[in-house]
Amino acid sequence: MRFSFFLLLLALCLPARAQIGAMAGKGSARAVIIGISDYEDERIPSLKFAHRDAMAMAEFLQSAAGGNIPSDNIRMLLNGQATRGEIAMALYWLVEQSKAGDRAIIYFSGHGDLENKIMMDQGYLLAYDAKAVNYMGSGTYPVEMLQKVIQTLSVRLDVEVILITDACRAGKLAGSETGGVVATNEGLARAFNNEIRILSCEPNQFSLEGEQWGGGRGLFSYFLIDGLKGLADERSNKNLKVELRELESFLKDEVSKRADQYPMTRGPGSSELFRVDEDTLLALLERQKIKEENMAFATPRSTLPTAGDTVIHPLYQQFERALAEGHLLYPEAGSAYALFQQMQQVAPLQPLLSAQRLNLAAALQDDAQQAINAYLEASPEEMSRRWQYDPSYQYYPEYLDKAAELVGAGNFLYDDLKARQAYFEGLALRLRGELMPNKDSILQLAIRKQEQSLSIDSLAPHVYNELGLAYLRLKNYRKALEYFEQAHELSPGWVVPVGNISTAQLEMARYDEAATTAEQALELREDYVPPRYNLAKIAYKQGDYQRTAELAEASIAFDSNYTYAYFILGLAREAQNRMDKAKDAYLKAYQLNPKDALTNNKLGYLAQINGQPAEAASYYQAALQYHPYMSEPTYNLGFIYLADLPNYAESEKYFRKYVQLKPGDMEGFVLLACALSLQGDQDQALEWLEQALEGGFSAFDDLRSTPFLQGLQPDPRFAALLSRYEN
Repeated sequence: MRFSFFLLLLALCLPARAQIGAMAGKGSARAVIIGISDYEDERIPSLKFAHRDAMAMAEFLQSAAGGNIPSDNIRMLLNGQATRGEIAMALYWLVEQSKAGDRAIIYFSGHGDLENKIMMDQGYLLAYDAKAVNYMGSGTYPVEMLQKVIQTLSVRLDVEVILITDACRAGKLAGSETGGVVATNEGLARAFNNEIRILSCEPNQFSLEGEQWGGGRGLFSYFLIDGLKGLADERSNKNLKVELRELESFLKDEVSKRADQYPMTRGPGSSELFRVDEDTLLALLERQKIKEENMAFATPRSTLPTAGDTVIHPLYQQFERALAEGHLLYPEAGSAYALFQQMQQVAPLQPLLSAQRLNLAAALQDDAQQAINAYLEASPEEMSRRWQYDPSYQYYPEYLDKAAELVGAGNFLYDDLKARQAYFEGLALRLRGELMPNKDSILQLAIRKQEQSLSIDSLAPHVYNELGLAYLRLKNYRKALEYFEQAHELSPGWVVPVGNISTAQLEMARYDEAATTAEQALELREDYVPPRYNLAKIAYKQGDYQRTAELAEASIAFDSNYTYAYFILGLAREAQNRMDKAKDAYLKAYQLNPKDALTNNKLGYLAQINGQPAEAASYYQAALQYHPYMSEPTYNLGFIYLADLPNYAESEKYFRKYVQLKPGDMEGFVLLACALSLQGDQDQALEWLEQALEGGFSAFDDLRSTPFLQGLQPDPRFAALLSRYEN
C-alpha cells in the first residue's frame, strides 16, 4: 500500500501570467516522467504501481486532452532507468530545451524520505540506485536541488512549470522512526510556498494504490487524470476548461469518499489547468456509464502501526497469506474471513482491523465485479464461463453478501453490493434451472432476484438482459424481448442484448426478423459470434445445410473456441450425410467443452449407429452427468442395456427415468415392460404394458413378435390384454 504525496505545483507564475493555460497559441510543452516501483537496494520496499502511474501520465500528455505533446518532447524513466544520474540529466535537458512561453512538466512517482531529524529542513526523492541508509551519499535527488531546477525554469526562463511528485511509503524506510516521509512532504510544501499546489492528501494522511483503480493505479493519480481529462469541468460550469477549483472539488469528492484521504490545493481557484477535449470527455463518460469500475474499497493505511510487532503476529500473517492466495471464505478454517473474525479478538491487532476489513471486502467483491465488466464487454472468455455454468457463479452471491456485511449498511456501497448479490443469485438460479426438466419454478425465483436487484439499481443493463434470458427460458418471448430491448436502450453499444433479441425472434420462428437483428448485432461487433451462429441456426431450420456450414465456419474463424459453432457444423454435416466430417466437428466441440450434454449425446449417437455400443454408452452417461434430465441419452442407454450390452437392471433404471421425463411416449412404457420381463418380473411387465396400451400404443404385432417379451408372451394374461385393447 502506498503512503504518498502528489504535489502538482504550477510554479512561480509571474503576475502577468497568473493563470496556467492549456498551451493553446503558446510555446512548446516538454515533460520529464519518472516512475519507480522496484529499487536496486532490496531493503527499500517495492511499490506496485508507481511506474504505471507514470506511464498513465505520459499517455495523458500525449493525448488530445493533455495537449498532444510529441513523444520526442517527453523523457520517461521507469524503474532501472531512473538512476540519480539519469534523472539529473533529464532535468538538465528540460532546462536546456525550454524557452520563454513554453510549459515544463516534471512527474516523479516513487519513494520520498528524510533520513534523520538533524536534516529536518531537507528531503529526498529516492532514485532507483538509492540506498536504504545514507541518503546524502547515494542515489537520491534532494528537494533543494529540484527547487533550483524549477526556479531556473519559471523565474529565469519564464517557463510555465507543473511539478507532480508522488513520494510513497510501502514499508520501513530509513526515516520511518523519525517521521521522515511526513517531514519530506512538509519540506516540499514549504519549499514551494508561493506557488499553486495540489496535494494528494493532508500531511499526516496516507495515499492509496490498488488494483481496483484502472487495473492497478494510485487512487489520487487515477482520478487526477480523469479530472484533467474533463470530468472536473463536467461537474462544474462546463466551460471546457479544467480550473483549479473544479479539480479540487472533483478530487475531494472522488478520493475522500474512497479513503481517509483528502486532497489539498493552494492557489487561485480560477487557474486554468487544461482545455477539455470533447471527444476524450465523451469517451470517458461512456466508459463510466457502461463499465463503471468499482473503486469503493480503499485501505486507509494511516491506521497501520509504525512498530513491527503487530504485522509479524502469526494470525495477521496467516490472514495476509490467505488474502494473497484467494482463500477468502474457503476452506473455512483457514479462510481470510475466518481469520479476520479471530483478529477482532486480539488486542494488539486492533489498529489493523479497519484497513484489513476493507481489504477483505475489496477482495470478496472483486471477481464478481470483473465478471460483470467482462460481460459488458462481451468477452469471449466470460461468455464461455456463463454458457458452461462456471462454478464460481454459485459463490459470487455469498462473497458479495460477506463484503456487504464487512462494509456495513451505513456505507454508500452497501446497496450496490446487495444489488449485485441479488443479480448473481438470480443468474445462478437461471443457469441451474436450465439443467432441470421442471424449470419454471426456479426460473420464477431467478426473476424475483433480478427484480430485487432492479429495485436497488434501476439502470443496470445486465440485469434487464438477465431478466430477458429468464423469460426466454420460460418461452415467454414477449417479456423476453421487452427486457432485451430495455437493456439495449440503456446500453446501445453493448452487443449481447441485440444478439439475444435475435435469439428470441428465432425461437418465435420469426426468421426474417431474427436474421435482420443478427446482422445489426454484427455491425456492432463483427467478432461477436452468437449472432452469426443464429444465422447458421436459421439456415439449418430452413434446410439450407451448405449455408449452415459456411456460417458455422465463419463463426469459427472469428472465435475458434466457440463450442456451439462446431456443434451446428456437425449438425449440418450430419444432415448432408457426411458422417466423418460431422464426427470431427462434434469432437472439436467436445474438446472445447467436455461437459456439453448435446455434444456428448451426438457423439454417443454416432458411436451407436457405427456399432460401438460401449463407446456410445460412455458418451450418453457423460451427457446425463452434465444434464441429468435429458431424455434422448436416457432412452438410448436404456436400449443399449436392453439389446446391445445386456444389463436388464440398468435398462430398467434408465427406462423408468425416461417415462418420468417423457410420460407421453408410450414406447418408453413398452420398453420398461421388456426390461422387467427379461428379469422375470412378468407381473410388473404386464402392468407397464397395460399403461402403454391405455395410452394409445397400438403396434400389437410388434408386441407379439419381439424377443424382449418372450418371457411374457406365453402367459394367457398377455393375450387377453392385447385382445382387450385390440378390439
